[in-house]
Amino acid sequence: MLENTLVAIHVMANLVWIGTIASVGWLTSAASKANNADAAKLAHNLYLRAAVPAFLASFAFGVSRLLLAPKYYMTSHWFHGKLTAVLVVIALHHVIGSKAKKVAAGSMQAGRSGGILVGALLAAAFLSVACVVLKQLLVP
Repeated sequence: MLENTLVAIHVMANLVWIGTIASVGWLTSAASKANNADAAKLAHNLYLRAAVPAFLASFAFGVSRLLLAPKYYMTSHWFHGKLTAVLVVIALHHVIGSKAKKVAAGSMQAGRSGGILVGALLAAAFLSVACVVLKQLLVP
């Protein structure tokens, strides 16, 4: 029961996290192109108030689940792919957040690559999900 609850909370936090960080990237890019300081501040606030807390919750509940059965996860081939994709998502989360902060501070050029970063983030998030959903196909 505890394991299923941890997974449910982890998945819910992921939904909020990926949705908000993608929105931050799109808003940052749009604010940069339109030279819109209000949209830039909105993107940065969304990052701080929604994306970061959702990321922290996802991370905490994911690690909690991992600690319940570390041997299972560390010996599962599908988990290595998922973990790699997740590390890419985490890195992109921080890059997008940094760009949102710079655009909110007035550097409109910093947000120009927001759309590309969001595309990469969504692709890596999809790979993470695919590793879990298709794990029976990935197990030797």
